[in-house]
Amino acid sequence: MHAETVNGANPLAVADAVRRKRALLIEGNGPALLDVECYRSTGHSTTDANVYRSREELKLWEKRDPIINFSTLMVEKGVMSVEQVEAMRQDVTAQIEGVTRAAVNPEAAPVVNIKDDPLLIGKLMFSNQEIAVPASPTQVLQTPENTAAIKSLLRKARFGFDPDGQPLSGMRAITLRDALTESTLHHMLNDASLVAYGEECREWGGAFGVYRGLAEIFPYDRLFNSPISEAAIVATAVGYALEGGRALVELMYGDFIGRAGDEIFNQMAKWRSMSNGTLKMPVVLRCSVGSKYGAQHSQDWTALIAHIPGLKVLYPATPYDAKGLLASALSSDDPVVFFESQRLYDTVEQFRDGGVPSDYYRIPMGEPDVKRFGEDVTILTIGPSLYPALAAAAEMEEKYSLSAEVIDARSLVPFNYDKVVESVKKTGYLLVVSEASERGSFGMTLSSNMTRFAYEHLKAAPRVLGSPNWIVPGAEMESTYFPQAGDIIDVVTSDFYPAKKTNRSGVRNWDDRELAKVSL
Repeated sequence: MHAETVNGANPLAVADAVRRKRALLIEGNGPALLDVECYRSTGHSTTDANVYRSREELKLWEKRDPIINFSTLMVEKGVMSVEQVEAMRQDVTAQIEGVTRAAVNPEAAPVVNIKDDPLLIGKLMFSNQEIAVPASPTQVLQTPENTAAIKSLLRKARFGFDPDGQPLSGMRAITLRDALTESTLHHMLNDASLVAYGEECREWGGAFGVYRGLAEIFPYDRLFNSPISEAAIVATAVGYALEGGRALVELMYGDFIGRAGDEIFNQMAKWRSMSNGTLKMPVVLRCSVGSKYGAQHSQDWTALIAHIPGLKVLYPATPYDAKGLLASALSSDDPVVFFESQRLYDTVEQFRDGGVPSDYYRIPMGEPDVKRFGEDVTILTIGPSLYPALAAAAEMEEKYSLSAEVIDARSLVPFNYDKVVESVKKTGYLLVVSEASERGSFGMTLSSNMTRFAYEHLKAAPRVLGSPNWIVPGAEMESTYFPQAGDIIDVVTSDFYPAKKTNRSGVRNWDDRELAKVSL
C-alpha cells in the first residue's frame, strides 16, 4: 500500500499528494492511503468548553492557521494582492452572514406549526410512490434468451406440481431464487438508472445464485462485485440514490446488517424525512437469513429493521410472492429491506393457480395473504415459518378435527391488519409464528396490535411462537431451535383447545417453567 502522511494545513501539499496517488490508482498500482493531519481550532460544538487543551496551545496553533498561511503565500508569490485577499474575506463573511440570517428568518424559513399539522413527520416518512418502469430496453451485452441461464428458466414449469399432482423439484419448476432472478432481470433490462452490486454478485451470480447468468447480459457498470465492506455497499447505494439513481444491493447474510448499522439506520432510513420529502431513496437492500451456519450467520433480524422508522420491510416465503414483491420494491421511491430465507431459495410455487407468471407483475406491499382457509384458529406466519404452520394445520385437521387458517405476513412494514382481523372474527384464536428469537420479535408487535384491534373477537390472548432467546445453533440443532409443526400443534392444543391436548414431551414445551427461566 502506498501510504503517506500529509500536512493537512497546507492545501498545496494535499493537492500534490492527491495528484500523485490518483496517478497510481489510474495506472492500477493501488491501493493508496493518505493520512491528512489537521488541527481543529474550534470546539466540537457550541457547547464544547475546550477544557482538554490550554490557551497557550490554541495560540500556538493560531500561527499555523491554514487560511492565514495560504493567503500569505498567495500574496508573497504574486498570485493575489493584499486587497484581493481582504475583499475575498469580506465576501465570504457576507455570504455566511446572509445564509445564517436567511436560516433564522421566520419569513424566509417559516417555523413548523406542529399544532396545525401534528402528523407532519409521519407524512414525510415515505413517499409511497412507484415509478412506471420504461418499456424501452437498455443496452445489453447479449439478449437474455441467448444465455444458458435464461434458457434454463424458460424451460421450467411455472407451477410446482405436475398435472398428476406430483411435486416437482427445483430443477424442473421455477423456484423462489428463479422468481427473484426474473424480477431483477426485468428491471435491469428496462431501467438504465438501476445498478446491482454486492459481494460475489457478478462471476458467482450472487452468493446464492439469484444473479446467475446476468453477467452475460449486463456490463460491469450495471452489475458488479463490491469489496467485502457492508458499510461501503450501503453507503454508496445511499449516495447513488440521492444523486438520482436506483440501487439494488446485497448483504450476503442478514447478520452483516450490524456492519452497516449507521448507513442503514441513520442514512438510508432518514434522508427523505430530514429533507422535508425533497430527496428520494430508491434503494433495495437484499439480506439473506442464513441456515446451518450458526450464531453469527443465521440470525433473523427482521424485528431490528422493522423497529427503525423510515424503512419498508418485506419477507416473502413463496416464489410468486417473491417475484411480485421484489418488483414493487424495485419500483418504489422509498428504501426497502428485502429479507430472503436461504432455506427457501429452492422452494417451488404450490399455492398460486398457474404458478409464477412469466410476465411482469407487482404485489402491493403491506398485504398479508391467506395461504390456507380454516375455521378454528388463525396462524399468522413470518417468512419460512409458513411451511411448518401448513404442516401443522394438515396434521391438526386429520388427527384432531381442528381447522386452521394460515396467513402469510409477506410484509412487515407496512402491514395491513384487515385480513387478520377478519380471520380472528371467525376463529377467535391467534397464534403468530416466526423463526426470530421470540423476545422482542416482530411477532410480539403483531400480537400486541391484534389484541387492540380485535379484542372483542378474541376468546383467548394471542400467542407468539418464536425461537428460544438463545444464539442460533449449528445445523444439527436447528430442528429443536426453530419452531416445527409439532411445536405449533402443542400451542394450539394446550392454550386454545386443551381438550385436544397432545401431551407431547418435546424439549420445546414452553409451559415448562424451568425452560422459561432460561429463555426469558
